[in-house]
Amino acid sequence: MMRLHQTGRIVLVVQALLLSALALAGILAAAGSPTGVGHVAGFSLNTPHSVLLLATGVVSGFTALWSRIGRRWAMIQAVLYTLAFVIGTAPSNGRSQDTWLALNTPDHFLHLGLALLGGVLSTALFWPALSGDRAVSRILPGDPPPTEQRSLTSRAEESEETRDMIAAEVAVTEGQATPEQARRVHEDAQHRADADHRRAWKQSDEPMSNGGS
Repeated sequence: MMRLHQTGRIVLVVQALLLSALALAGILAAAGSPTGVGHVAGFSLNTPHSVLLLATGVVSGFTALWSRIGRRWAMIQAVLYTLAFVIGTAPSNGRSQDTWLALNTPDHFLHLGLALLGGVLSTALFWPALSGDRAVSRILPGDPPPTEQRSLTSRAEESEETRDMIAAEVAVTEGQATPEQARRVHEDAQHRADADHRRAWKQSDEPMSNGGS
Protein backbone atom coordinates (compact mmCIF):
# COMPACT_ATOMS: atom_id res chain seq x y z
CA MET A 1 0.00 0.00 0.00
CA MET A 2 2.82 2.38 0.80
CA ARG A 3 4.24 1.85 -2.68
CA LEU A 4 0.95 3.00 -4.16
CA HIS A 5 1.04 6.08 -1.93
CA GLN A 6 4.40 7.03 -3.46
CA THR A 7 3.30 6.39 -7.05
CA GLY A 8 1.77 9.84 -7.52
CA ARG A 9 5.01 11.59 -6.63
CA ILE A 10 7.11 9.23 -8.73
CA VAL A 11 4.88 9.74 -11.78
CA LEU A 12 5.08 13.52 -11.40
CA VAL A 13 8.88 13.38 -11.21
CA VAL A 14 9.10 11.17 -14.31
CA GLN A 15 6.66 13.45 -16.12
CA ALA A 16 8.74 16.46 -15.12
CA LEU A 17 11.93 14.96 -16.52
CA LEU A 18 10.38 13.82 -19.81
CA LEU A 19 8.48 17.04 -20.48
CA SER A 20 11.45 19.23 -19.58
CA ALA A 21 13.72 17.28 -21.92
CA LEU A 22 11.16 17.44 -24.73
CA ALA A 23 10.58 21.16 -24.15
CA LEU A 24 14.27 22.04 -24.17
CA ALA A 25 14.78 20.04 -27.36
CA GLY A 26 11.77 21.84 -28.86
CA ILE A 27 13.14 25.26 -27.98
CA LEU A 28 16.47 24.44 -29.62
CA ALA A 29 14.77 22.95 -32.68
CA ALA A 30 12.46 25.95 -33.06
CA ALA A 31 15.37 28.37 -32.75
CA GLY A 32 17.20 26.60 -35.58
CA SER A 33 14.18 26.34 -37.86
CA PRO A 34 13.45 29.03 -40.47
CA THR A 35 9.71 28.65 -39.80
CA GLY A 36 10.09 28.84 -36.03
CA VAL A 37 8.62 25.34 -35.67
CA GLY A 38 10.82 22.40 -34.72
CA HIS A 39 10.00 18.70 -34.91
CA VAL A 40 11.15 16.46 -32.07
CA ALA A 41 10.14 12.77 -31.85
CA GLY A 42 7.16 13.48 -34.12
CA PHE A 43 5.91 16.45 -32.08
CA SER A 44 5.52 19.89 -33.62
CA LEU A 45 7.06 22.37 -31.19
CA ASN A 46 7.31 26.11 -31.57
CA THR A 47 8.67 28.29 -28.77
CA PRO A 48 5.33 28.99 -26.98
CA HIS A 49 4.41 25.31 -27.05
CA SER A 50 7.82 24.32 -25.72
CA VAL A 51 7.61 26.92 -22.94
CA LEU A 52 4.19 25.55 -21.92
CA LEU A 53 5.58 22.02 -21.70
CA LEU A 54 8.67 23.24 -19.84
CA ALA A 55 6.53 25.08 -17.30
CA THR A 56 4.45 21.93 -16.82
CA GLY A 57 7.61 19.91 -16.22
CA VAL A 58 9.06 22.36 -13.73
CA VAL A 59 5.82 22.69 -11.75
CA SER A 60 5.34 18.91 -11.75
CA GLY A 61 8.78 18.37 -10.28
CA PHE A 62 8.26 21.04 -7.63
CA THR A 63 4.78 19.94 -6.53
CA ALA A 64 5.87 16.30 -6.23
CA LEU A 65 7.55 17.29 -2.95
CA TRP A 66 4.25 17.86 -1.13
CA SER A 67 1.27 15.57 -0.97
CA ARG A 68 -1.73 17.87 -1.23
CA ILE A 69 0.00 20.44 -3.46
CA GLY A 70 0.80 17.60 -5.84
CA ARG A 71 -2.84 16.58 -5.84
CA ARG A 72 -3.99 20.12 -6.57
CA TRP A 73 -1.51 20.41 -9.43
CA ALA A 74 -2.79 17.13 -10.88
CA MET A 75 -6.28 18.64 -10.92
CA ILE A 76 -5.01 21.80 -12.60
CA GLN A 77 -3.07 19.76 -15.15
CA ALA A 78 -6.19 17.75 -16.01
CA VAL A 79 -8.20 20.92 -16.65
CA LEU A 80 -5.40 22.76 -18.46
CA TYR A 81 -4.58 20.01 -20.92
CA THR A 82 -8.22 19.11 -21.46
CA LEU A 83 -8.68 22.69 -22.65
CA ALA A 84 -5.51 22.45 -24.76
CA PHE A 85 -6.80 19.25 -26.36
CA VAL A 86 -10.27 20.66 -27.05
CA ILE A 87 -9.01 24.01 -28.35
CA GLY A 88 -6.30 22.35 -30.43
CA THR A 89 -8.50 19.73 -32.06
CA ALA A 90 -11.67 21.77 -32.55
CA PRO A 91 -10.36 24.12 -35.29
CA SER A 92 -7.62 21.94 -36.71
CA ASN A 93 -9.09 18.42 -36.91
CA GLY A 94 -5.56 17.12 -36.51
CA ARG A 95 -3.90 19.39 -39.13
CA SER A 96 -0.82 21.34 -38.04
CA GLN A 97 -0.29 25.10 -38.25
CA ASP A 98 -3.99 25.84 -37.52
CA THR A 99 -3.39 27.27 -34.03
CA TRP A 100 -0.83 29.66 -32.62
CA LEU A 101 0.86 26.69 -30.95
CA ALA A 102 1.37 25.04 -34.38
CA LEU A 103 0.06 21.69 -33.18
CA ASN A 104 -0.02 18.41 -35.05
CA THR A 105 -1.77 15.10 -34.33
CA PRO A 106 0.91 13.71 -31.93
CA ASP A 107 0.66 16.98 -29.96
CA HIS A 108 -3.08 16.44 -29.50
CA PHE A 109 -2.50 12.92 -28.21
CA LEU A 110 0.20 14.26 -25.87
CA HIS A 111 -2.22 16.82 -24.43
CA LEU A 112 -4.95 14.20 -24.09
CA GLY A 113 -2.53 11.88 -22.29
CA LEU A 114 -1.46 14.64 -19.88
CA ALA A 115 -5.12 15.47 -19.19
CA LEU A 116 -5.97 11.84 -18.44
CA LEU A 117 -2.86 11.40 -16.33
CA GLY A 118 -3.72 14.49 -14.31
CA GLY A 119 -7.25 13.19 -13.78
CA VAL A 120 -6.00 9.84 -12.52
CA LEU A 121 -3.38 11.41 -10.23
CA SER A 122 -5.91 13.85 -8.76
CA THR A 123 -7.65 11.04 -6.87
CA ALA A 124 -7.03 10.77 -3.12
CA LEU A 125 -5.69 7.23 -3.60
CA PHE A 126 -2.27 8.61 -4.57
CA TRP A 127 -2.13 11.47 -2.05
CA PRO A 128 -2.69 10.34 1.56
CA ALA A 129 -2.31 12.87 4.36
CA LEU A 130 1.24 12.19 5.54
CA SER A 131 2.60 13.38 8.88
CA GLY A 132 5.79 14.64 7.22
CA ASP A 133 3.96 17.15 5.03
CA ARG A 134 3.51 20.72 6.11
CA ALA A 135 0.20 21.38 7.81
CA VAL A 136 -0.86 23.89 5.15
CA SER A 137 -0.41 21.31 2.39
CA ARG A 138 -2.56 18.77 4.25
CA ILE A 139 -5.70 20.89 4.31
CA LEU A 140 -8.36 20.59 1.63
CA PRO A 141 -11.81 22.22 1.63
CA GLY A 142 -13.94 20.28 4.07
CA ASP A 143 -11.01 18.69 5.92
CA PRO A 144 -10.72 19.40 9.67
CA PRO A 145 -7.64 21.48 10.49
CA PRO A 146 -4.78 19.86 12.42
CA THR A 147 -4.99 20.09 16.20
CA GLU A 148 -2.27 22.74 16.38
CA GLN A 149 -4.25 24.99 14.01
CA ARG A 150 -7.63 24.75 15.71
CA SER A 151 -8.90 27.97 17.26
CA LEU A 152 -9.19 28.49 20.99
CA THR A 153 -12.97 28.68 20.54
CA SER A 154 -13.17 25.16 19.13
CA ARG A 155 -11.01 23.86 21.98
CA ALA A 156 -13.25 25.56 24.51
CA GLU A 157 -16.29 24.00 22.82
CA GLU A 158 -14.66 20.57 23.05
CA SER A 159 -13.99 21.11 26.78
CA GLU A 160 -17.59 22.16 27.32
CA GLU A 161 -18.85 19.06 25.52
CA THR A 162 -16.59 16.90 27.70
CA ARG A 163 -17.98 18.50 30.85
CA ASP A 164 -21.54 18.00 29.60
CA MET A 165 -20.84 14.34 28.89
CA ILE A 166 -19.36 13.82 32.38
CA ALA A 167 -22.40 15.48 33.92
CA ALA A 168 -24.70 13.26 31.87
CA GLU A 169 -22.86 10.11 32.95
CA VAL A 170 -23.11 11.17 36.61
CA ALA A 171 -26.81 11.87 36.19
CA VAL A 172 -27.40 8.46 34.62
CA THR A 173 -25.49 6.77 37.45
CA GLU A 174 -27.62 8.59 40.06
CA GLY A 175 -30.83 7.89 38.19
CA GLN A 176 -31.56 11.58 37.63
CA ALA A 177 -30.74 11.85 33.91
CA THR A 178 -32.98 13.59 31.44
CA PRO A 179 -33.96 11.71 28.26
CA GLU A 180 -31.41 13.76 26.29
CA GLN A 181 -28.62 12.93 28.76
CA ALA A 182 -29.53 9.25 28.68
CA ARG A 183 -29.48 9.28 24.87
CA ARG A 184 -26.05 10.95 24.77
CA VAL A 185 -24.56 8.50 27.26
CA HIS A 186 -25.99 5.56 25.32
CA GLU A 187 -24.59 6.86 22.01
CA ASP A 188 -21.18 7.52 23.58
CA ALA A 189 -21.06 4.01 25.00
CA GLN A 190 -22.00 2.58 21.62
CA HIS A 191 -19.26 4.60 19.87
CA ARG A 192 -16.68 3.38 22.39
CA ALA A 193 -17.80 -0.22 21.97
CA ASP A 194 -17.55 0.08 18.18
CA ALA A 195 -14.07 1.60 18.47
CA ASP A 196 -12.92 -1.19 20.80
CA HIS A 197 -14.32 -3.77 18.39
CA ARG A 198 -12.47 -2.24 15.42
CA ARG A 199 -9.25 -2.04 17.42
CA ALA A 200 -9.54 -5.66 18.54
CA TRP A 201 -10.29 -6.78 14.98
CA LYS A 202 -7.26 -4.90 13.66
CA GLN A 203 -4.97 -6.40 16.30
CA SER A 204 -6.23 -9.92 15.58
CA ASP A 205 -5.79 -9.37 11.84
CA GLU A 206 -2.15 -8.22 12.11
CA PRO A 207 -0.71 -11.62 13.15
CA MET A 208 -2.53 -13.23 10.22
CA SER A 209 -1.11 -10.66 7.82
CA ASN A 210 2.40 -11.13 9.19
CA GLY A 211 2.06 -14.89 9.04
CA GLY A 212 0.85 -14.70 5.43
CA SER A 213 3.81 -12.59 4.39
